[in-house]
Amino acid sequence: MNKVFDVAIIGAGVVGAAIARELSQFDIDVLLLDASDDVGNATSKANTAILHTGFDMVPGSLESTLVREGYFLLKKYADQVAIATEPVGALLVAWSEEELANLPKIQEKARANGYLSCEIISSSQVYLLEPHLGLGALGALTVPDEWIIDPWSTTVAYATQAKRAGVQVKLNTKVTKVSHKDDLHTLTTTSGDISTRFVVNAAGLYSDEIDAMFECKDFTITPRKGELLVFDKLARSLISHI
Repeated sequence: MNKVFDVAIIGAGVVGAAIARELSQFDIDVLLLDASDDVGNATSKANTAILHTGFDMVPGSLESTLVREGYFLLKKYADQVAIATEPVGALLVAWSEEELANLPKIQEKARANGYLSCEIISSSQVYLLEPHLGLGALGALTVPDEWIIDPWSTTVAYATQAKRAGVQVKLNTKVTKVSHKDDLHTLTTTSGDISTRFVVNAAGLYSDEIDAMFECKDFTITPRKGELLVFDKLARSLISHI
């Protein structure tokens, strides 16, 4: 590949695809590449699928700002391109006296983050909302603006619009080495060398490895792995909140 790109985005997950779509609005040559055989094939397809308000983020942090602004941007985008969402709201249920005593602190944190819709409800109110919930709930914090969103369709929508607008998408392309000369970066990949003026590191769990290829060690990724129970669709009516 002899072409020189203006921007090469490493990682075609939801972040990389969203950046590609945004850059596609400008008169520049953009490449979106990924080591996998499809877009959104890593953590972007294996998450809790929650459109998060950021109510429980550390107030004033960069994460809080990005989550809050991202919530409104993604909510608007989902409506524009008909991504499946469910505005179900969330209940942060307290199962112990300690958790119950902590609910006002979480509510104050939400307010400090600019989210004012959280309310503390009693045990009886919890069971009015969720009658099939197991015994022992002492109360809950309501978060009415937490939504469910289809994470797979979100990434596909971003990548599809980017490609239609002229972004080149190259899959099965793993970056193995980076070199620099003058104002160009050369990405050595499993599909050949790629020349680009700018690089966006959106490699997700492997972004620290890409960072190290640029002789930077600004951060280390520490993955967290969870487990989800998947119920049959027939069980959907048993619960109505996150």
